[in-house]
Amino acid sequence: MGFLTFLCYGSLMRFIFAILALFATSVHAEPLPYLQKPTVSFRALKGADPKPVNPKVRYVAGYELEAHGTSELVGLSDLHIFSEGDMLKVEAVSDFGAMAQFELKADGKGGYLDSPLEIDPLLDGEGRRFAYKEQADSEGMTIDPLTQDRYVSFEGNQRVMKFAAAGKGVPWKRAGETLPLGGLPNFPPNLGMEGVTYIQEPKDDALLIGVESGGFWRCGLALNTCTEVHGPATPGFLYMMTSLAVVDYNDPRRDHDVLGLYRYYDPITGPRNLLRLLHLEGDTLSVVSDMVKITPPLPVDNFEGVASLKTATGYRIFLVSDSLKEDGKPKLLVFDWTP
Repeated sequence: MGFLTFLCYGSLMRFIFAILALFATSVHAEPLPYLQKPTVSFRALKGADPKPVNPKVRYVAGYELEAHGTSELVGLSDLHIFSEGDMLKVEAVSDFGAMAQFELKADGKGGYLDSPLEIDPLLDGEGRRFAYKEQADSEGMTIDPLTQDRYVSFEGNQRVMKFAAAGKGVPWKRAGETLPLGGLPNFPPNLGMEGVTYIQEPKDDALLIGVESGGFWRCGLALNTCTEVHGPATPGFLYMMTSLAVVDYNDPRRDHDVLGLYRYYDPITGPRNLLRLLHLEGDTLSVVSDMVKITPPLPVDNFEGVASLKTATGYRIFLVSDSLKEDGKPKLLVFDWTP
């Protein structure tokens, strides 16, 4: 056997053995994670409640959300929570134009059981997923409590989209409709419509929009016309708006009380957050009180979403983060507020 023939023969045999080894491995291999139905588990975070800013607010718990079977549970920007039987259902939008859905079901030990996890892309007006990040950068989410329509604000390609709940099916699995909102200025790039919440009015329901770079707008949905609201300044230097949520749609005493979440960041002290109670009266938004300061020893992160849920004694408040860590795992903080 010549030298070249020997090399060719050796190469052929190595190739055959590699194929056989690959086949043998694949026969006995465990199922790959991406073939499983995704789930999410809740890892309890260490931390304690510092001296409360508001004595009527109590820190309950904090969790890191760890997804299994998917890498898309990242960049969570806002959330909506509602009761369903003995559990809570969570919907959360992400910076990547997706809607995540999971459950919070008590495990009897002070935590939550692992939950099924669904992640669906939001769809454009043609029923297609967004082609690039600037289109997909969803930051705020709210719901019409009567129709169950969802509204999502985007700050890259600046707009608000409506995902209608009419008929059967899930709203965000349908083509979205971009609202022709008039009267909004062009906000600075990546500093736009971070917060949005649905306001019920006797004549014209509206969206209250909070802008990261500062300012508030009320957008009436009958005529899709926006006017600036006289609102408070940010809590201080380097603080920016990240989320808005009506406290209680079903209580006429509180349907214009709004939770406003702000973030602070500098590279030395890291992230901080402040949760405020605001009140909308006509075209004026005012501060009622500061609720919670998210500073150590509480778990800190880039908290961008807030939601509240009525309880027997008051309200349970949830904060979700768009994690600053490399692993991207979101955090969920839970507080109880007894007004």
